[in-house]
Amino acid sequence: MLNENAYRDSVRERDLDNFLVEELSSSDDFRDWLLSRITADFLPPETGDIRVRKSPVRASLDGRQTDVELGWFSRGDQQACVLLESKVADNFQTGQAESYFGEVQAQLLKLGPKRAAAVLVAPAGKMPSLQHNGAFAADVTIEEIIAFLESRLVDLDEGELSRRLSVRIELLEALAGKRASGGWVASTVAEKKDFGIAYEQLASEILPDLKVRPSTDGPKATTRIFEAMHISALPNMRLRHEFGKQEAWKYTNVQFPKQANRVAVLRSSALLQGTSYQVETAGQSLSIRARTPGVNPMRPFEDEQHKVEAGLIATRDLLAWIRANAAEIARLLETN
Repeated sequence: MLNENAYRDSVRERDLDNFLVEELSSSDDFRDWLLSRITADFLPPETGDIRVRKSPVRASLDGRQTDVELGWFSRGDQQACVLLESKVADNFQTGQAESYFGEVQAQLLKLGPKRAAAVLVAPAGKMPSLQHNGAFAADVTIEEIIAFLESRLVDLDEGELSRRLSVRIELLEALAGKRASGGWVASTVAEKKDFGIAYEQLASEILPDLKVRPSTDGPKATTRIFEAMHISALPNMRLRHEFGKQEAWKYTNVQFPKQANRVAVLRSSALLQGTSYQVETAGQSLSIRARTPGVNPMRPFEDEQHKVEAGLIATRDLLAWIRANAAEIARLLETN
C-alpha cells in the first residue's frame, strides 16, 4: 500500500539523481515540463539526439561535479545542455553554487548563446537555505515533481505504468521528508490517512463494484480516484471524486481521456436535457460531472461524513445514468 512508504528509511541524494536520469531519458512529458520551468534565455535545438549523463566532465575543468546533465547532440557533437544539481539534506559546499554559474558560462562560450542553463532540484523545505544569487535558472521542488507525476496518473488506466509512477511518487515523498540528521518526516498527513480509511469503507458500501485507488494522503491529496471502471460500450474512462480546497461545492466526474475535442458535440446534443450534469474539458479529457459538496479531509470524518455520503451517492447516480445512456454517449464520442 502507498501509505506504507517502502523507501522511508533508506533514501539518499543519489536516488534523486537516478530518478532524474531515468525520467529525463524516458519521458518526453517530464522533460518538456522541466524545461518549461527555466525562465532564463535557454533555447534547446529542435532536432538531435538527447542524452542524459551523470557526473560528466565539466567544460570549465574546475574539478567539481555536475550531478546530472541533459544534453542535445548532433553527429556526436554537443549542441546544448541543462545542468542539474540535486540537494536533499545537505547545503551547498563552499563555492559550489558559484561553480555552476562558472560552468554555465563555460558551456555558453563553447556551445553558443542560449545553449546552456542550470537547474536546482530540492525539497521545498530545503530551498530557503540554498541561496545561489541566480546561479541556477530555475528552482524545482520535489513536491512540484510529485504533483506533476500525480497529474499523469489521472489519465492512466490501472496497470504497470500507473503502479510504476505510484512507486516513483513514494520515492520522492521519502526524499522530500528526509532531513540532514538522516531521519525521515512523513509527507503523509495523519489526519488524511485516517480520513481516507473511513472514506474507503463508506465507498465500498455505496459503490461495492468499485475500488478506491490508494492515495499518498499527502498535503496536496484532495481527490479520490476509483479503479475497476469499465462499461463495455464505452472507451476507457476515469472516475474522480474531487474534494476541493475549502470550496463549498465541488464535483464528481467521469473522464474520457483524449476526448476533449468532443465536448462541443455532447453539449449541442440532447443527451443532458433534463439532468443537472455538465460536460467540461479536463486537460485532454472530456468530463461529465455532477455537483457535490466540498469535503475537508483534515477534519474528523464524522464531521464531514454527510458531505462524503452525498458525494458518493451522486457518484453512484452519475454512473447509473452513464450506464443507461452508454450507447448514445458512445455514438456521440465517435461522431465525425
